[in-house]
Amino acid sequence: MEDERVITFKEVSFQYEKDEGQREESGIRDMAEMPLYERAGYVASVFQNPKSQFFNTDAESEIVYGLENRGLLVEEIDRRLERTVKELHLEQLCTKSMFALYGGEKQRIAFASAFITDAPVVVLDEPSANLDAEAVRNIRGILEKIKRQGKTILIAEHRVAYLKGLADTVCFMEEGRIRRKYTAEEFYAFSDEKRRAMGLRCLMEEGGFPDSLLKRDVPKRETVLEIKDLTLAYKKQIVQEHLLFRASAGEIVGITGRNGSGKTTFLRAVSGLAAVKCGSILINGKKTGRRKRRKLCAMVMQDVNYQLFSDCVENECLLGNPGAAREKVKDILSEMGLSDCLMRHPQSLSGGQKQRLVMAAACVAQKQLLLLDEPTSGLDYRSMQAAGRALKRLAQKGMLILVVTHDREFAETVCDRLFFLEKRREPADC
Repeated sequence: MEDERVITFKEVSFQYEKDEGQREESGIRDMAEMPLYERAGYVASVFQNPKSQFFNTDAESEIVYGLENRGLLVEEIDRRLERTVKELHLEQLCTKSMFALYGGEKQRIAFASAFITDAPVVVLDEPSANLDAEAVRNIRGILEKIKRQGKTILIAEHRVAYLKGLADTVCFMEEGRIRRKYTAEEFYAFSDEKRRAMGLRCLMEEGGFPDSLLKRDVPKRETVLEIKDLTLAYKKQIVQEHLLFRASAGEIVGITGRNGSGKTTFLRAVSGLAAVKCGSILINGKKTGRRKRRKLCAMVMQDVNYQLFSDCVENECLLGNPGAAREKVKDILSEMGLSDCLMRHPQSLSGGQKQRLVMAAACVAQKQLLLLDEPTSGLDYRSMQAAGRALKRLAQKGMLILVVTHDREFAETVCDRLFFLEKRREPADC
């Protein structure tokens, strides 16, 4: 979570007492006094990263897991499962392995596991993070069903455009406290100037990416990366075939497409973290193997926590280049807005700061290509702008940057052009 966040909810049950920071559900007792096992009957939750709340290997078992934990009768569990699958249109997902689901499908299973509980309160943390426009529309449809049932919905979110017409009340949080409260009509009437001053993301539906970005030509500069007839596979299924792509030094290229179209697989292949089925990847005009690509590329993963290893920010930057001058490290951290974090533990940083730390480490290690997977998920407007400025500074130094994103606001602000990956209708077996 970054500095500012918007909480939207249907104000039916929850009441906030600003002084004590407590909340209680009207008509019941204070939930803070309930033991966790009892509270679970009243509140269902969907995490920002749905993978962190999964415990089973197949989708159907995951949906009913909470009910089984509460000891409901098998007949009641089966009845609720049948209703949930039908209402949320999950017939095609229930038989799948959890490991075979892509981001939007995992989010739908997480929603189903909350929906099936019939809890009067549903709490969601950044439910639109990393989702394409179609998946976000599906999520909104589920929220509309929950709202029609008369339940309370509490959503912590930065990208709030899709909630217009659904939210009733909007609370603005700053430094861990609710600072202001608005009706939905007041909130969505904010001018661009006001919402930017508050650090808020775009309040209007974004729609698809503009043709000006999708159809922009490759600039006439030195080609750093060239991909010829590339075929990619994920878990033994082909997700992309015969890809052709070129990119130049100093470019920022957005990689976009529907969830499940192979965007992360594409980045992993370019960076040398994953094998390619067939085709060639050339860097600086030379066919380059996986080991060499790993030396030339740095990748910022969706969950950056997986790639932070050291005990302080300065040492994290030195891992890839132990002989680098410490003054150079300090200068790069200053450019990334991390000069006051030199001796902090990397895990104590915010999400945006962690991303910029990995970018700084790539600079210190003198990488030629920087690849980022959904770098703006969970970022407010100011943090998104800071990430964009950092990327532009690196591009000005000649680094080639590839960014997987569904974030139109970010793409229009930062990317030179977009490369769109079409999703295969039926992934073929390898």
